[in-house]
This record gives sequence, C-alpha cells and structure tokens, in this order.
Amino acid sequence: MRSLPSPSQSSRGSRALRAAVLLGMLLLIGAPGLAAPATQEAPADAVAHVNGRPILRRDFEAAVQLQFRGRRAGQDGLKDLQAVREKVLERLIENELIFQKASKADAAVPEDQIEAEFKRLKDGFPSEAEFASVLKETGVSEAELKAQLRRTLIVTRFVDREVLAGIEVKDEEVRRYYDQNPAEMVRPEAVRLSQIMVRVPPSASQAARAAARQKIEAILKEVRAGEDFAKLARLHSEGPEAASGGDAGLLLKGKGPPAIEKVAFSLEPGTASDIIESRLGLHIIKVASRRPGGPIPFEEAKEAIRARLLARERQARIHTYVDRLKEQAKVERSLPSSS
Repeated sequence: MRSLPSPSQSSRGSRALRAAVLLGMLLLIGAPGLAAPATQEAPADAVAHVNGRPILRRDFEAAVQLQFRGRRAGQDGLKDLQAVREKVLERLIENELIFQKASKADAAVPEDQIEAEFKRLKDGFPSEAEFASVLKETGVSEAELKAQLRRTLIVTRFVDREVLAGIEVKDEEVRRYYDQNPAEMVRPEAVRLSQIMVRVPPSASQAARAAARQKIEAILKEVRAGEDFAKLARLHSEGPEAASGGDAGLLLKGKGPPAIEKVAFSLEPGTASDIIESRLGLHIIKVASRRPGGPIPFEEAKEAIRARLLARERQARIHTYVDRLKEQAKVERSLPSSS
C-alpha cells in the first residue's frame, strides 16, 4: 500500500517534500501573526473574530498563498478560488478555537521541548543553508517558527489528551475493511532497485557530456568486474540515494521514467544494466528483487489499514469536537464574498 519514490522522483522531490511539510505545518496551525495579541492591529484588518480575538487579513492571505503554492496561474476559476478562500478561513477559525481552549488548559511548554522540536525539524534538511532558504521562501523567521512550534505543542498535547484519548482499532475492524475493499487491496508489479547516476544537465556542453559518459563507462567496467554495487554508488553516484548505497526503493510499474522502467522490468534480480540515458543524466541500475502485482496479503496490508482507520477516527473526533466549540463560541466573519 506504500511505495518508495522512483529514481526520478527522489532528486526533484526531496527538497519540495521538505518544504511542503514545513508549509503544511504552517498552514495547519495558522500564519505567524495568529499568536499576536488582539490589540496589535485594528479590527478593520481582521477577516474574522473568534471570541473577540482577530484573525488578521495578512495571516489569512499568507495561508491562502500557501494553499495555492504550486498551482499554475489560471488553473482555478473564480468560484474555485472563492471556495478555497472560504475553506482556509474556516480552517483558521477552527485552529484558533482549539488553540484558545488548549491555552486555558495547558499554556506552558518548556523551552527545551520547543528547541528539541525545532532541531528535529531543522535536522530534516540536508543543510542549514537549505533550511534557511525554505524559511525565506515562506516568509517566516526562526523566531516565528519557534512560536508556531510552541502553539503546535500546546494544541497537540491538549488534543491527544482531551479529544483523542482511548482511540483504538480492533483487529476485526481491520479485517472487515480488508474484506470489504478488495479494489484497494491490489498493487502493481514492482522492482526494488539501486542506481548509480552521473548527472548531465540539459545545458551541458559536449565536453561535459563526453566527460560524464567516460565516467559512467569506467564505473560500469567496475560493476562488470564484480565490484560491490553499493560501494560504487557511495563513491561515485551523484544521485540522492548515493549515501544509502544507491538504494532507490520500489519502482512501481507504470510510475517510473520510461527509459529506466523499460530496463528495470527486463532485468533478473541480482543483475545490473548497461548505461541508460534519461533527462537527468546517465544511469546504471541493479534490480535487487521483484514483487509480483496482484492482491496484497492481509498480513502485509493490516498495519496500513489500521493506520488509515485510526486517522479516520481521529479526524471524526476532531471534527465533532470543533463543531461543539463553534456552537459555544462567538465567531464573526468579515471576509467579503468578492475577496
């Protein structure tokens, strides 16, 4: 039910994925100004008030921009744009309601916990420079991010304790889901592969292309001579999985770069390819194992099913809890329908 990225996805997607995780967290908990006191800006600058506390227009617009990040210009009609804006506003209102409730019950978060969470997030990036670059792209300072982490920890501890406590999915529920959803319990054929890649940018000169070809041919000779593929990948590969011995994970049939996929599914496990050209550069791949397509055995699927059912129950409980908070709260929306 879960696959690792294909070789082409890994290089392009790793930085985008880290940025998306950070951006998603910011959108979930609201834009940086949400933690500011209500007296900092005039009511006219608010798009809503939640129990007298403003949701500022600048924060709302920032959240909307995050929501539309990556979409092409003109991709959405006016009605779609308005629907998204209204949905973002509701999300911010709900976040503020939970935060207000959580703050009354559990407002203190030790600084060492915030610093530990900040370090964990920062360590998820390859370098400090890349972390700083993503923060710059999102318009968030380290101090603002730490403030959001404090808010997140307050809300998470409260929700886990007061809303989600006691959730469990029984074995019979997992089995029932498996039996009642056979269409979901199938998977395509896949191969687990490793690769050694020498990058060749589209703008590379003929001399650079020749040098790359010479390098990959020398590596292929070592592979053919019986040298350890993982060792060669660590030494020579310019792919994102070089540090892990070239292990690119599972490549699902129909989901990979055509040039690599065609060769990968023709190789026997344990064998390496000749040189393959793609838009990223030159590759040598080695297939470790092949997984047939077809039904997923229950024993392999059950934990993923359990996680899905747990997530569904968590969302249902949070939704019910937020609806109850809304009934008890004073929420004033001032976002014009033509915004």
